[in-house]
Amino acid sequence: MRFGLLLGGLFIPAAASGQSYQPQFSNYPVAERYHGRQAAPKLVRGTAAWLFRTRIREAAQGKPNFAGHYIAATWGCGAECLSSAIIDVKTGTVYFNDVSTCCWFSAPAATPTEDFEPIRFRLNSRLIIFTGLLGEAGRNGAHYFRFEHGRLIAIR
Repeated sequence: MRFGLLLGGLFIPAAASGQSYQPQFSNYPVAERYHGRQAAPKLVRGTAAWLFRTRIREAAQGKPNFAGHYIAATWGCGAECLSSAIIDVKTGTVYFNDVSTCCWFSAPAATPTEDFEPIRFRLNSRLIIFTGLLGEAGRNGAHYFRFEHGRLIAIR
């Protein structure tokens, strides 16, 4: 199964101080954290998730790390490039992100520090932040999405 990126024109107005709005993890809380038995990922032949089944199965061995009951799995797809999928540990559904993120150290918002993560997410939040170019095109910087009903919806 796939999840789509909705890259529509949803923009948040700048604050009165003139600074641009930067979504925070605390703005997108989750009400539920799952502690039950984890379902195995559902991997269907012929889907994009099937092509990355080894990475997805490895990630599914871990504990939820995103939005209460999901595992955000990431893996390299080249030099300075990451792909990802989101696994629902309650149902085993795999939401595959068909857009990679790359080139983050050339992004204006990136700071090459030791703890830098090009894809950031939290267990207690539906916010996920990709830094760099999405699909090797467009604006190079931070891209904010909220995860809702199996889809990533652009915030800004």
